[in-house]
Amino acid sequence: MPVINYRLLSVKDPLNIGIAGGMHLTVAAVGKKNVDNAPYCIPNEMICGELGRFLRLPVPPLGVVAEEGGEAWFASLNFNLTGNDLPPVKPSDCVRLLPSLSAGVLLFDIWIANLDRNPKNLALDLLATPPLMSVFDHGHALFGYAKNKGVERLAEHRDTLGISWKTGEPLESGRNRHCLLDAVNSGVHFENWMKRIESTPNFYIEDVCRDALPYGMSAAEGDAAAGFLKARRDNIRKLVNDNRAEFKAITQWSLPL
Repeated sequence: MPVINYRLLSVKDPLNIGIAGGMHLTVAAVGKKNVDNAPYCIPNEMICGELGRFLRLPVPPLGVVAEEGGEAWFASLNFNLTGNDLPPVKPSDCVRLLPSLSAGVLLFDIWIANLDRNPKNLALDLLATPPLMSVFDHGHALFGYAKNKGVERLAEHRDTLGISWKTGEPLESGRNRHCLLDAVNSGVHFENWMKRIESTPNFYIEDVCRDALPYGMSAAEGDAAAGFLKARRDNIRKLVNDNRAEFKAITQWSLPL
């Protein structure tokens, strides 16, 4: 994962400990909280963000912060150094310039059943050499967005591709077909990313699900999420192979079972 610069707001008083010259920094972050139309926002973001970073996808560093009154917010460091609105990416540019990373994002989103990947929740810095991608916004993945329907959504998508929207599906978040699903034109990079997904330890999956328990989900939902992620990790090859027709741009396959 390439090093991405994040937005620094101020440098203030020294820590006065140690010899490394530590300072108090104020950094910019993007925050979200659980709301009516995204009741699982914080658990979704925490679990998926940690898994993405484990795979070495360029997901911004993340955590939970609290207001003085105690209300929790999910926060991720802000990679937007200018503060201007980020333009939507062109999926074809992502695949042309960063083919392996694009394949990794696609397979990651299959793993977490993220139907909401669209050109506005990827960022591509074309001025960097080589270009840099940032991957963010997983608030509608995994449990989805329907209140008290998280476990039901996990059961619904346990054995589906999970990223190709079907009209009328009540448990789906957004109405987007995954923006890279019709753009990734080769499976040559799939093996590398499948091995990364398959290598994710049980303890890591269990821990990230358990750590999200205080922020908007029940113990039963945490157990269901861990079981879902472990099952899809173990079946990632079958999920792709059974749905080859959905990868519209791939005409030749060499993916081993």
